Amino acid sequence: MRDKWNGENRVSNGEIIRQHLRARTRLLVCFLTLPLYVIAVWTLLGNGRDVSLIMWVYIALYAIFALDMTRRRCPSCGEQFFVRNILLNLLSKRCVHCGEEGGK
Repeated sequence: MRDKWNGENRVSNGEIIRQHLRARTRLLVCFLTLPLYVIAVWTLLGNGRDVSLIMWVYIALYAIFALDMTRRRCPSCGEQFFVRNILLNLLSKRCVHCGEEGGK
């Protein structure tokens, strides 16, 4: 949304949290496709093919999505939205620190 007084672009807390939840969804989709990845690797190994490329692609994709998710900050408290200590909370739709709720 655009602030009419000083011309700055401002994004509402709801929009920021929706972006956080999209980052969470990307990582969940990557995580939930793990069985397909295992089947693909198993099939390729059964046919005597090299699996290093598919392994590196999957690892890189997961790492990118996980880093994107961990860098997200809560608009209310400024802490990491999905990370309390060292563990990433994939199931939460709220800030793990202040409880700011997403999807409003």
